[in-house]
Amino acid sequence: MRKDVEKLSAVYAASLASYGATPKGLLWPNATDLATRFEVLLGGIDFRRYTPANRLKLLDLGCGPGLLLEYLSANKLINLVDYTGVDVLEAALLEARSRWPDYRFELRDVRDCPFDEHRFDYCIVCGVFTGKFEVTHAEMEAMAQEILRAAWPSVTIGLAFNVMSKHVDWERDDLFHWPLDKIMAFCKAHLSRHASFRLDYGLWEVSTLVLKSPVERKSRLPRRWTENPIVSK
Repeated sequence: MRKDVEKLSAVYAASLASYGATPKGLLWPNATDLATRFEVLLGGIDFRRYTPANRLKLLDLGCGPGLLLEYLSANKLINLVDYTGVDVLEAALLEARSRWPDYRFELRDVRDCPFDEHRFDYCIVCGVFTGKFEVTHAEMEAMAQEILRAAWPSVTIGLAFNVMSKHVDWERDDLFHWPLDKIMAFCKAHLSRHASFRLDYGLWEVSTLVLKSPVERKSRLPRRWTENPIVSK
């Protein structure tokens, strides 16, 4: 186990032992905010395109005890998803497998053992990069970049992850606040320039959605234009 993972795992293992397979067990304040995070991170997916016969191949990186499956089940999306959960904490995976025995969970650090190219459609990384605890900022930034670069070839649509925002009223030394310009510079250099930030969902964090291709146009506004556009006087 790498040193960065070892430091983080110790914190999560203690919390999971105290509070079990709950949001609090993963150091989240409550289930409502966690559901909001899942909704935002899955915002790059149009679930109307999927059916039980043609499911979204989803990688849940840092899956913990499988709380994303609870969200998918509660929102009647679980039958549209071919799910794979991955974590580096064996205790969390034991919980996940006991609660969701019909789903796939793997103990894996994707930096050391990446998935095959195009194995999945989409990947979400929820909470892996929010708390740094005893890890330094530089170590956490390097870890985030390494994990995202390792996961990127395995997806065909894109991926999404969250970190703590720098645009807050406060910062905590135990949290990872990653500046937006650094996130975008990294995405453009190593993932894709087709990235978007979400900071509008009421939490002190930023979710980044990175796609392989430009987002499809959803607006119903016309794109018509003229050679002599109206200019206000």
